[in-house]
Amino acid sequence: MLHETTVQNSRIAQSVRWTRVNSPVLTETEILVLVKKGDAKAYQVIVQKYMQTAYYIALGFVHNHQDALDLSQDSFIKAFRKIKSFDTGRPFFPWFYRILKNLCIDHFKRVRRRNEIPLEESTFLTQEKEDKEMKAALWQGIDKLTIEHKEIIILRYFREYSYQEIAEITGKPIGTVMSSLHYAKKKLKEVAGKYLGFAKD
Repeated sequence: MLHETTVQNSRIAQSVRWTRVNSPVLTETEILVLVKKGDAKAYQVIVQKYMQTAYYIALGFVHNHQDALDLSQDSFIKAFRKIKSFDTGRPFFPWFYRILKNLCIDHFKRVRRRNEIPLEESTFLTQEKEDKEMKAALWQGIDKLTIEHKEIIILRYFREYSYQEIAEITGKPIGTVMSSLHYAKKKLKEVAGKYLGFAKD
């Protein structure tokens, strides 16, 4: 009887805790504190929040749906395994982004191939008037960029982050971000600058 009561109380405690995790009362930092204690269910909240963003960033790097899906999922798994080293006093996404980026770079080193990306999934390439030939030319231009320049393009035009947000995510000074974006845009402009709407910046 005592064992049954203990089990029941444990289930109630878990239920209450899971309700609190899904409650808007808890901040992301508070949820991450639970995650650092090994709470896998609390981590699901974090995964759900950043899952789509992680996928599209990976997609921008590797240009392949399945690879992007695998890399984004692997990055969450790796982040959970390393969560003990995460400082809850800092934002989660910049820390997680570095894990995702490194996995994408490792992917480049491991697999030397190019795949055509479903470009209609990208934020800045949704207009029907864009033809396949120009899309292909655009990606050829992006592929010629360095990793540093490519990530700036992805964060700015795929995810539409502000300069300040990019600086926080990459850990670079905002001046460096703006300079990198300037040179990346300059190189792409020769190929298909108007399709990125550079004139709007």
